Amino acid sequence: MLWLLLLLPLASAAWAYREKNLNRLSLVAAGVPLVSLAIAVLGQGAKNGLLELDGVGFFYLVLADLIFTLVALYARGYWAASHDTHAPAFFAPFFAFIFTTHGAYLTHNLGLMWIFVESSTLASAFLVYHHHNSRALEATWKYLMLGSVGIALGLIGVILVYAVLGGATLDWGEAKGLIGGVNPAGLKLAFAFLLIGFGTKVGLFPMHAWLPDAHSESPSPGSALLSGTLLNVAFYALVRYTSLLESAGLGSYVHKLLLGFGLASVFAAALFLIAQKDYKRLLAYSSMEHMGLGVYALGLGAPWLALLHTLFHSLCKTAAFLSAGNLSLAFGSTDIDKASGSARSWPAAGFAFVLAGLALAGLPPFPLFFAEFQALLLSPAALMPFYLLGLGLAFAGLAGAITQIGFGTPSALQVLPRARILVWVPAALLLLALVLGVLPPAEWAKNIAEVLR
Repeated sequence: MLWLLLLLPLASAAWAYREKNLNRLSLVAAGVPLVSLAIAVLGQGAKNGLLELDGVGFFYLVLADLIFTLVALYARGYWAASHDTHAPAFFAPFFAFIFTTHGAYLTHNLGLMWIFVESSTLASAFLVYHHHNSRALEATWKYLMLGSVGIALGLIGVILVYAVLGGATLDWGEAKGLIGGVNPAGLKLAFAFLLIGFGTKVGLFPMHAWLPDAHSESPSPGSALLSGTLLNVAFYALVRYTSLLESAGLGSYVHKLLLGFGLASVFAAALFLIAQKDYKRLLAYSSMEHMGLGVYALGLGAPWLALLHTLFHSLCKTAAFLSAGNLSLAFGSTDIDKASGSARSWPAAGFAFVLAGLALAGLPPFPLFFAEFQALLLSPAALMPFYLLGLGLAFAGLAGAITQIGFGTPSALQVLPRARILVWVPAALLLLALVLGVLPPAEWAKNIAEVLR
């Protein structure tokens, strides 16, 4: 059954390559991840050869398929409103991206995991290049070059792990059983390569340079997928390797690196947020901030909190990018000043963007407040001031832009899209986020994270 999670999107990608009918493409794009969700629920805990769906893999796979389904529903209205002649070309990479994402979460073989993570870069690059202009080309090459160099360093880390295990296995579960008796110096070096390699794909500072260009140049459905699903694929690999080194008794070393890179990413993102004039780039740097916070939570020795933070971020950021897509359709620009006063010009889209921005800023009752507050409680006393300062700077950077876009002097609408799905999908995501903010599933996440111990 688990093989269907790979074969279904792969077959759909081959079909979509030649299909030009947007209605059929959109229908299948929403259906494939929805069917995959059902298969994942039925196959949870199953093992089939190289494929295994444990609690953590199930968590991320279900989250990804939920976002794929909602983005596909949104995309139908978005492409109809944008009159984009390249719209059919969006769907073959969409299905290929689902295939690579599923593969990363299904395999417990560390070598195959690396292959699927790298393949997700190649599949999603076509989403970045969708508009086929010079800016998209530059963003795509930057994404491919930096991503490939980073993931190549990650491969060195994978090879070093295999070497210190004496070539015995690349299976994650078997490696955890053997890792305690190997050379710690070799493992420390391996993790340094792994953190830089997969950290590049996560968007950690200073390896983040691809992220703002790729996210801002993609069409809004693509931006939502890059931020809501792609970043989690590499983060998932870091979660696995962190668990592996903790089993080797190197938790203190690993946690210091994660805390350092996490905080550095939060501070760097906050400074970039303050200076932004483009709201899609603003959201891209917000992704950098929140992935930094996720890594910080992982460095606190709280993988359950890291899982929750990435869950909450994916929901809120997908809502934000889809709302940004509505604003770009309505105002014909992603400039903050040109989308000013959107809550008055188009209340449904404007308020959705404002609410998504407030959620990303960490205000209650949205769930990121819960995650950030829990991280504060778990932080060492020496790091608390830096953590709070980073959050404060990031909040300041988001607050000004959110206020301007929502309640500034109203800009003239170029068009008012009529498709209700454009506002329903972000609204559904925000409603789900609110429910999780009021009833945060902390115990559920802790139970899932037991797999990593």
